[in-house]
Amino acid sequence: GPRGRGTAAARSRAATRERLLSSGVELFAANGLHRVTTHDVAHHAGMAAGTFYLHFKDKGALFREIATEALADLQQRLLAASDRGDLRDSVPRVAEALVCYAEENRERVRIVFSVDRDRETDREGSDVNSDLLSTLADSIAEGRRQKIDSGEMPAELDPVILSQALVGMWARVIAWWVEDPSRASRDTLIRTLTGIQLAGTHPA
Repeated sequence: GPRGRGTAAARSRAATRERLLSSGVELFAANGLHRVTTHDVAHHAGMAAGTFYLHFKDKGALFREIATEALADLQQRLLAASDRGDLRDSVPRVAEALVCYAEENRERVRIVFSVDRDRETDREGSDVNSDLLSTLADSIAEGRRQKIDSGEMPAELDPVILSQALVGMWARVIAWWVEDPSRASRDTLIRTLTGIQLAGTHPA
């Protein structure tokens, strides 16, 4: 009946949207936001240029949705990894979650953590990235503040500065690594990120 038709139409619409999203991921990862047009995305997805606008207002809206979804997925994994056990256990688990996410989502990592974006030519893209990384830092700071309040962690490291430092380190290291994973083995990456967080840059 008509209800079945509605469901089929909705399914078809959702599939079209997914195709645009995955084309966006591929093209933005390869070229950055400012060098990709809505026409490029539609063409890559095998559809008419006008179809793009039935789903997204403009390429910035598509970019923001891809980046926001990617970060939400990463945040969920980091939270799950940090939730269990004490610091000695959770820090390496968080580092491993970060590296695994990067391995599985190289294109999305290039979109969210790209450090080589030219601010002048790709201001919109870099603004989205700054917003998202600030959101990630805020959530880390909040988690740290709760652990300080509950006595699980000492108070001498300022949670806000610490969270900015962590996100800056992760973003740079992960962006650098996904460009060429032969630069370091995943184990070396996890071990080094863990060591910096547990022992600082001058371990005794």
